[in-house]
Amino acid sequence: MKRVDVAVAVVFNADGDVLWANRPEGKPYAGYWEFPGGKVEQGESVWHCLVRELKEELDITCTAGGPWFRIEHDYEHAAVRLHLYRVWRFSGTPRGLEQQQFKWAPLNSLNPARPNLTPILPATEPLLPMLAQPTFMALSSYSQGFEACAQRLEPLLGQLSEPIYVQFREKALLGESLKRAFEHASSLCNGTPHQLLVNSACLPALEFALGRAVDCALHLTEQDLNNPDKWQGRHLSGASVHSAIGLQKAFESGLRYAVLGAVKETASHPGQAGMGWDVFQSLAEQARLPVFAIGGLNASDAREAMQHGAHGIAVLSKLGAH
Repeated sequence: MKRVDVAVAVVFNADGDVLWANRPEGKPYAGYWEFPGGKVEQGESVWHCLVRELKEELDITCTAGGPWFRIEHDYEHAAVRLHLYRVWRFSGTPRGLEQQQFKWAPLNSLNPARPNLTPILPATEPLLPMLAQPTFMALSSYSQGFEACAQRLEPLLGQLSEPIYVQFREKALLGESLKRAFEHASSLCNGTPHQLLVNSACLPALEFALGRAVDCALHLTEQDLNNPDKWQGRHLSGASVHSAIGLQKAFESGLRYAVLGAVKETASHPGQAGMGWDVFQSLAEQARLPVFAIGGLNASDAREAMQHGAHGIAVLSKLGAH
């Protein structure tokens, strides 16, 4: 079957809930819950299709948003390419112009406040864990000074109720210094909604220093992403990549996300220009999994990153106020 392009809108309200619509009678999968959207007509951009469909179906006008990523799914009646967009600003009050039901509900399917949304469209349900994962990743930098790193991480993790990823990336530390840094990072995440990830480049030295296996999820370097046999049986979360080939490999490996960059010039590579937002967006839009932007960014870059297709941002030194 010819693949049909479909615009899919994940519409957020001020409380952080998203808009779900129930497919009306007469359509395939009637009664299933989905994100609103529709078929992209010839000569129409995905964004214009999304704006048109939500006005026609729910009487709201999308005024601000950005691309997320896309997936492909084969139904019995159609093969579709779903272009996911986040919408964070709209005007109007939703109402079912096609007599369909709709609900505002948390994106996270594990949220106890979420009402029952069953059944969910088959192409949508497997995406939910990826869509609901944190949008901010803080990278550790204990090798540049334990106290300096602690002073950056402690206020950030202490003040946030919203979950973030903390990537433990200490390639230059060994022995007791490495052990101390890991135990500090672990203590900041234990008992909180934040999730600690361990960069694969420091894992062998870390497990040697601890004298035991580490049970955290792993974040793979691009080199390690290309050696899957090395990580059999490990809980893999994501990977750092620098190209479309790397994004494809991350998707094929079943990862939850990829980190792509560098977007801007970084302190570690002065004078070396980053790929820029336009190149980043062209790559992220083709990816089939959420993509974090990295490289010369700080917390204030988060919205611009999302406007250019990023799931979120990964930040090393300029953590700032999130």
